[in-house]
Amino acid sequence: MRYHSNVKAVCGRRKTRDDLQVFANMISGNCEHVFSESPFASCVNFIRQEAYCAPRILWFEMFRGISEEDISRRNFMEKRWMDNAEVDARSFLYYLQYLTYGELGEHYKQLCTLLTFVLYVFDTPNINLYHPETALNLIGHCYEMEGNYDLASSCYALSLINQTHNNAAYWHVSRLMRLING
Repeated sequence: MRYHSNVKAVCGRRKTRDDLQVFANMISGNCEHVFSESPFASCVNFIRQEAYCAPRILWFEMFRGISEEDISRRNFMEKRWMDNAEVDARSFLYYLQYLTYGELGEHYKQLCTLLTFVLYVFDTPNINLYHPETALNLIGHCYEMEGNYDLASSCYALSLINQTHNNAAYWHVSRLMRLING
């Protein structure tokens, strides 16, 4: 499965100049602009009541605040969505492909998908990521499933550099340390 390169990522939660206008034009039915804009994919959002529909690793995103101080740093808009799990559509697609190939026993395709996912996230000039910390957490989880705890730890560390507060990577690092230490 491939993700068309002309598809624009948009997010209703994190602000950017251009893509919010694309999204507004498309949902408003503004016909003059709808057909001139590229196709778009909005972020995938799971509210807590939908947790059982989401991969378990995303449950940590729903509880990303590790302390009251962490939660108090949220602004008004963040308070409205940070108890949800939200991930860029393309990142989620790659993660689901990775899981699917694993369940099918197609390890080569699974590794190819992981490589594609990694290249997508780290190819910053060509990327429009709204939730890079979540993408890095998902890649870290893939490396965990591969048994590569060093790379998993590195992904979680990069995620924390990208987003120091309200980041599920704190939970992943703690979980990974328990796994490593038995």
